[in-house]
Amino acid sequence: MSRTISRDTVGVSIRAASKFYGSFRALDEINLEVAPGEFVSILGPSGSGKTTLLGILGGFVQPTSGSIFLGERDITLEPPHKRDIGIVFQNYALFPHMNVAENVTFPLRARRMPKSEWPAKLKAALDMVELGGFGERKIHELSGGQRQRVALARAMIFEPRLILMDEPLSALDKQLRETMQIELKHLHRKLAATMIYVTHDQREALTMSDRIAIMNRGQLVQVDTPERLHDNPADAFVAGFIGESTLLPVRRIDDRAVDLDGTRLVSARPVPNDPELFLVVHSEKLTVAPDAVPGTPNLLSGVVTETLYQGESIRIFLQLDRGARLSLRVPSNHQGRSLLKAPGERIAVAIHPDDTIVVPQAR
Repeated sequence: MSRTISRDTVGVSIRAASKFYGSFRALDEINLEVAPGEFVSILGPSGSGKTTLLGILGGFVQPTSGSIFLGERDITLEPPHKRDIGIVFQNYALFPHMNVAENVTFPLRARRMPKSEWPAKLKAALDMVELGGFGERKIHELSGGQRQRVALARAMIFEPRLILMDEPLSALDKQLRETMQIELKHLHRKLAATMIYVTHDQREALTMSDRIAIMNRGQLVQVDTPERLHDNPADAFVAGFIGESTLLPVRRIDDRAVDLDGTRLVSARPVPNDPELFLVVHSEKLTVAPDAVPGTPNLLSGVVTETLYQGESIRIFLQLDRGARLSLRVPSNHQGRSLLKAPGERIAVAIHPDDTIVVPQAR
């Protein structure tokens, strides 16, 4: 399908944006460059500042200091309706007394665009989200996924230079949410639009984003691609927030090795020269080592405490000989099940040097 909605896209530049509420600093000198056509997710826990940042981008919150540029245009003080930004809210904010067509064309009415242009724009927007022929439907007649698409169509119909999304999938059930993540990713490719997506769901961000900006306590901690964030976290906060991981305190031996309770672990990555270090153990990167012999690099052993069947995989919890607790995943197929141990039995696991990630404490 041709890219019929967005016109030439532009990037976004957030320059030293801060927001104070009295003595509380909600945002602290945020600097972020979003390239034209890029999909960037803002990810962080509750209270990290991501919603405040979205509000500043949308014009609903004025920064205490700093500026926002859309392309070469300074929009810091512009009201929301003049920013040329489409927004999809968490609750969709659809008008229940209007049908689909009336909801989608509402931005055209608000911007006083000539009515002669509405039919073509409406058709293009509905076709883009695969709701062609749904114009006369009432909102209450739609499923959750269809309502979300209506909200997307409404955000796109006036050809915005930027689309902001505030946790738009949070109200959907798990299966539909995962389906819509893939559809949104495909939609982004078709639109070639610049998108900034706010979420607290790391899997959502990893699935859809070109880059992810991790926020904590009003600051940007790390901005990187999904793969680099997962495999090269900047510190213990990012490592604990991204992926299914356990963080274990370790002692630095040299620039390629650490000590975990008397066990030497070798890393293919440089070990930070920091007094407080943590080994990041992703459950999917540990492997069961049934035939390992003493002296095998990066070999750990312990006792299985619990196993959980979770459909496509089985999660094994174990306690290492020196007391630390870990978990790993094995596939739930025949091969994976053959590696299982019952609670109380001993198990040996290994972590490859390429997967041995050591990070400093969060600052």
